[in-house]
Amino acid sequence: MSSQLELYHPLFQRISHWINLINFLVLIITGFLIHSPYPGMPMNLIRNLHFIFMFFLLINGIVRFYYSFLGKYKDYDAFFINSQDLKTFWPQIKYYLFLGKHPETGKYNPLQKLAYIALPIMAIVQAVTGFILYKPEELSGLAGYFGGLAAVRGFHYLLMWLFIAVIAVHLYL
Repeated sequence: MSSQLELYHPLFQRISHWINLINFLVLIITGFLIHSPYPGMPMNLIRNLHFIFMFFLLINGIVRFYYSFLGKYKDYDAFFINSQDLKTFWPQIKYYLFLGKHPETGKYNPLQKLAYIALPIMAIVQAVTGFILYKPEELSGLAGYFGGLAAVRGFHYLLMWLFIAVIAVHLYL
Protein backbone atom coordinates (compact mmCIF):
# COMPACT_ATOMS: atom_id res chain seq x y z
CA MET A 1 0.00 0.00 0.00
CA SER A 2 2.66 2.51 0.98
CA SER A 3 4.69 1.71 -2.15
CA GLN A 4 1.59 2.35 -4.28
CA LEU A 5 1.03 5.66 -2.46
CA GLU A 6 4.70 6.54 -2.96
CA LEU A 7 4.40 5.75 -6.67
CA TYR A 8 1.24 7.79 -7.13
CA HIS A 9 2.09 10.62 -4.76
CA PRO A 10 5.77 10.64 -3.74
CA LEU A 11 6.73 12.01 -0.33
CA PHE A 12 7.96 15.33 -1.70
CA GLN A 13 4.61 15.95 -3.41
CA ARG A 14 2.68 15.09 -0.25
CA ILE A 15 4.84 17.38 1.89
CA SER A 16 4.45 20.20 -0.64
CA HIS A 17 0.71 19.61 -0.64
CA TRP A 18 0.48 19.93 3.18
CA ILE A 19 2.72 23.01 3.19
CA ASN A 20 0.24 24.58 0.75
CA LEU A 21 -2.65 23.77 3.09
CA ILE A 22 -0.91 25.45 6.03
CA ASN A 23 -0.04 28.46 3.87
CA PHE A 24 -3.60 28.80 2.60
CA LEU A 25 -5.11 28.47 6.08
CA VAL A 26 -2.87 31.18 7.53
CA LEU A 27 -3.42 33.43 4.50
CA ILE A 28 -7.19 33.03 4.69
CA ILE A 29 -7.37 33.68 8.44
CA THR A 30 -5.02 36.67 8.33
CA GLY A 31 -6.79 37.92 5.19
CA PHE A 32 -10.12 37.95 7.01
CA LEU A 33 -8.51 39.79 9.92
CA ILE A 34 -6.98 42.38 7.58
CA HIS A 35 -10.29 42.77 5.75
CA SER A 36 -12.35 43.15 8.95
CA PRO A 37 -10.05 44.13 11.83
CA TYR A 38 -11.29 44.51 15.38
CA PRO A 39 -10.15 47.18 17.88
CA GLY A 40 -6.81 46.49 19.52
CA MET A 41 -5.79 43.87 16.98
CA PRO A 42 -2.02 43.81 16.30
CA MET A 43 -2.36 44.72 12.61
CA ASN A 44 1.39 44.88 12.03
CA LEU A 45 1.77 41.28 13.23
CA ILE A 46 -1.23 40.11 11.18
CA ARG A 47 0.03 41.80 8.00
CA ASN A 48 3.56 40.46 8.54
CA LEU A 49 2.23 36.92 8.99
CA HIS A 50 0.15 37.37 5.85
CA PHE A 51 3.19 38.37 3.81
CA ILE A 52 5.48 35.73 5.30
CA PHE A 53 3.05 32.96 4.41
CA MET A 54 2.45 34.46 0.98
CA PHE A 55 6.19 34.16 0.35
CA PHE A 56 6.14 30.58 1.71
CA LEU A 57 3.30 29.79 -0.70
CA LEU A 58 5.16 31.29 -3.67
CA ILE A 59 8.44 29.59 -2.76
CA ASN A 60 6.69 26.24 -2.30
CA GLY A 61 4.96 26.75 -5.65
CA ILE A 62 8.24 27.50 -7.41
CA VAL A 63 9.94 24.47 -5.85
CA ARG A 64 6.97 22.24 -6.75
CA PHE A 65 6.96 23.57 -10.32
CA TYR A 66 10.70 22.89 -10.61
CA TYR A 67 10.23 19.40 -9.16
CA SER A 68 7.42 18.71 -11.67
CA PHE A 69 9.84 19.17 -14.55
CA LEU A 70 13.21 18.11 -13.14
CA GLY A 71 12.53 16.02 -10.03
CA LYS A 72 12.94 12.28 -9.60
CA TYR A 73 9.18 11.79 -10.10
CA LYS A 74 8.53 14.26 -12.92
CA ASP A 75 4.77 14.64 -13.30
CA TYR A 76 4.25 17.75 -15.41
CA ASP A 77 2.74 15.70 -18.22
CA ALA A 78 0.04 14.34 -15.88
CA PHE A 79 -1.53 17.82 -15.83
CA PHE A 80 -1.93 18.25 -19.60
CA ILE A 81 -5.50 18.07 -20.81
CA ASN A 82 -5.83 15.50 -23.58
CA SER A 83 -8.56 14.14 -25.84
CA GLN A 84 -9.58 11.53 -23.24
CA ASP A 85 -10.13 14.34 -20.73
CA LEU A 86 -12.43 16.12 -23.16
CA LYS A 87 -14.49 12.92 -23.44
CA THR A 88 -14.65 12.36 -19.69
CA PHE A 89 -15.20 15.98 -18.65
CA TRP A 90 -19.02 15.83 -18.58
CA PRO A 91 -19.20 12.25 -17.22
CA GLN A 92 -16.86 13.34 -14.40
CA ILE A 93 -19.17 16.24 -13.51
CA LYS A 94 -22.15 13.87 -13.58
CA TYR A 95 -20.28 11.45 -11.31
CA TYR A 96 -19.55 14.20 -8.78
CA LEU A 97 -23.23 15.18 -8.85
CA PHE A 98 -24.25 11.54 -8.23
CA LEU A 99 -25.85 11.39 -11.68
CA GLY A 100 -23.53 8.91 -13.37
CA LYS A 101 -20.90 6.28 -12.85
CA HIS A 102 -17.20 6.97 -12.39
CA PRO A 103 -15.48 7.44 -15.76
CA GLU A 104 -12.09 5.91 -16.51
CA THR A 105 -9.40 8.57 -16.12
CA GLY A 106 -5.68 8.70 -15.60
CA LYS A 107 -3.95 9.74 -12.39
CA TYR A 108 -5.93 12.99 -12.41
CA ASN A 109 -9.39 13.49 -13.83
CA PRO A 110 -10.10 16.47 -16.13
CA LEU A 111 -11.59 18.60 -13.33
CA GLN A 112 -8.54 18.01 -11.14
CA LYS A 113 -6.29 18.98 -14.04
CA LEU A 114 -8.20 22.22 -14.54
CA ALA A 115 -7.93 23.01 -10.84
CA TYR A 116 -4.22 22.19 -10.72
CA ILE A 117 -3.61 24.41 -13.75
CA ALA A 118 -5.77 27.24 -12.38
CA LEU A 119 -4.42 27.29 -8.81
CA PRO A 120 -0.87 28.48 -9.62
CA ILE A 121 -2.24 31.13 -11.96
CA MET A 122 -4.69 32.27 -9.28
CA ALA A 123 -1.87 32.35 -6.70
CA ILE A 124 0.26 34.58 -8.93
CA VAL A 125 -2.64 36.97 -9.59
CA GLN A 126 -3.43 36.94 -5.87
CA ALA A 127 0.18 37.84 -5.07
CA VAL A 128 0.15 40.68 -7.62
CA THR A 129 -3.10 42.13 -6.25
CA GLY A 130 -1.73 41.71 -2.73
CA PHE A 131 1.42 43.68 -3.61
CA ILE A 132 -0.74 46.41 -5.13
CA LEU A 133 -2.74 46.61 -1.90
CA TYR A 134 0.48 46.67 0.12
CA LYS A 135 2.07 49.45 -1.95
CA PRO A 136 -0.90 51.32 -3.49
CA GLU A 137 0.96 54.58 -4.22
CA GLU A 138 3.95 52.92 -5.83
CA LEU A 139 1.81 50.50 -7.85
CA SER A 140 -1.10 52.79 -8.73
CA GLY A 141 -0.39 52.37 -12.45
CA LEU A 142 -0.70 48.60 -12.10
CA ALA A 143 -3.89 49.05 -10.08
CA GLY A 144 -5.33 50.91 -13.05
CA TYR A 145 -5.16 47.73 -15.14
CA PHE A 146 -7.57 46.13 -12.69
CA GLY A 147 -9.92 49.14 -12.64
CA GLY A 148 -8.49 50.98 -9.63
CA LEU A 149 -7.62 50.20 -6.05
CA ALA A 150 -11.19 49.35 -4.99
CA ALA A 151 -11.44 46.84 -7.84
CA VAL A 152 -8.07 45.34 -6.85
CA ARG A 153 -9.34 44.90 -3.28
CA GLY A 154 -12.54 43.28 -4.54
CA PHE A 155 -10.64 41.02 -6.94
CA HIS A 156 -8.22 39.98 -4.17
CA TYR A 157 -11.17 39.16 -1.91
CA LEU A 158 -13.00 37.26 -4.68
CA LEU A 159 -9.91 35.16 -5.40
CA MET A 160 -9.69 34.31 -1.71
CA TRP A 161 -13.24 32.96 -1.87
CA LEU A 162 -12.35 30.94 -4.96
CA PHE A 163 -9.43 29.41 -3.06
CA ILE A 164 -11.76 28.60 -0.15
CA ALA A 165 -14.22 26.97 -2.57
CA VAL A 166 -11.49 24.88 -4.24
CA ILE A 167 -10.15 23.77 -0.85
CA ALA A 168 -13.65 22.87 0.37
CA VAL A 169 -14.45 20.87 -2.77
CA HIS A 170 -11.01 19.24 -2.64
CA LEU A 171 -11.56 18.15 0.98
CA TYR A 172 -15.03 16.86 0.18
CA LEU A 173 -13.94 14.84 -2.84
